[in-house]
Amino acid sequence: MFSRSRWLSTEALNMIRINKFTLVLVMVCSCYVTSIKLDELKNDKNLLYQNLFKPDQLGKSVGGSGSGVATTRAATRPASGDRDGTPGPMAKHAVNKPSADGEETSKTRAVQTDAQPSALKSTMNEKRAEKCKEKCPANIKECCRNAIAEKSCHNATDDPVSYFVNPSYPNEDWDSSFCDFRVDIKNRNVCQLRLDLEEFSLRGPHKYLGSCRQDRLIISTTLPNGIGITELCGNNTGQHLYFPVDPKAGGSSVALMMMTSQSSRYSWKVRITQIDCISDPQSVAPTGCLQYHTSLSGTIQSFNYAGGMYQSGLDYAVCIKRSVNTCRVEFQQVPGSTFGINSMEGPSLEEGIGRAGEVSCDLVTHDYLHIPGGMLDIGEEILAATGNVEVYTPTAEKFCGRSLSGLAIQEFAEKIKVNDPLGAQDNNTIATPVTSYASGPIIVRFHTDSVTVKERDIGFSIAYQQLGTGCNKNKIRR
Repeated sequence: MFSRSRWLSTEALNMIRINKFTLVLVMVCSCYVTSIKLDELKNDKNLLYQNLFKPDQLGKSVGGSGSGVATTRAATRPASGDRDGTPGPMAKHAVNKPSADGEETSKTRAVQTDAQPSALKSTMNEKRAEKCKEKCPANIKECCRNAIAEKSCHNATDDPVSYFVNPSYPNEDWDSSFCDFRVDIKNRNVCQLRLDLEEFSLRGPHKYLGSCRQDRLIISTTLPNGIGITELCGNNTGQHLYFPVDPKAGGSSVALMMMTSQSSRYSWKVRITQIDCISDPQSVAPTGCLQYHTSLSGTIQSFNYAGGMYQSGLDYAVCIKRSVNTCRVEFQQVPGSTFGINSMEGPSLEEGIGRAGEVSCDLVTHDYLHIPGGMLDIGEEILAATGNVEVYTPTAEKFCGRSLSGLAIQEFAEKIKVNDPLGAQDNNTIATPVTSYASGPIIVRFHTDSVTVKERDIGFSIAYQQLGTGCNKNKIRR
């Protein structure tokens, strides 16, 4: 019995020794395999980094594709129901929490350099090169390292180009929150920020007061003068804004604050560009311009035009870069668009009828689109019919009503002639182009009073075109 027990103890000891040897062998093999994988990952990462910042690779990648990252994201955004209806299931934002595997989920998205299978390297290089080129075409290498982040609430940046997004972007959010984002200006040559609202969908202004009562963007600078708008809400995708900064005078930061509620779903993606006024003077907007268009032709829309109502308390300038050959600028409603700026008649004004002049647009109500030297263009045909003699053409600068109408200028002038500016009008002032021969900077101003009403105060969508022909200003007496 004793010998059998001793034999069992010896066997158990041998088994323990075998298990220890097996365990050590497994650990050695695991370490060896892990070391090999780490070396492979390191080599792939180094190769990927070198390929990305190789000049010829960048040129080839950018030239090989024309689609932007922002467009791809927008196209793949999941639908989440009607914006004004009952909220559907969606991701709600919160403070970053550890995930199931212990890793922290970050609200900042940046270009990653994780190793990829060799079959995907070329595609990834092209996409990253495109994104670099899209965000900062000048200094691509440095910009790709620093400015490709998309950041959300309670963040700050001093990058030359950055993105401010809602917490769950590209999904929508629903929670009420205070979401702030600070842009620090460290380059002393930067004099402006340009904000491109690539996506901007918040609840619109109050339907009777016109103010942003629930969701809104507030932009605060350390400069003392305003920019003509204190807050922004509604649907403003595609709009842009310029803000002056002066780091030399202490205006070294701009704060963007999004106030949101649970009243509706919301989303935003704002591209922020710091404009260096020394190295890039062509991108600088004239002083005092909230918006700046540099093309010979284009479209100007009021804020929240897509939402069907402009805000109250606005007074801002939209500027257009004048071509050296421009002698006149033509403004007209975009075909098929609606136009609505409150006039003296209020809701009783017929659909499609425009008004012009101080009495209709700035006597009882004070909402108007200001176009310097606006007139009904007499045209080459009329000049020829009159034997090219001097022709009287009245002008007006304030436009309102239910259409942008050059004919309204003529009608108002006729009432002034008979000393009856408040008399009944013929209401034949349908939408017609308004032409300005005014010299100097091209500036359109939009002013609204303290009250706006939905369905009536829609706003405008107008097309402009700079022209260098038909410049018979000497034949026109205004």
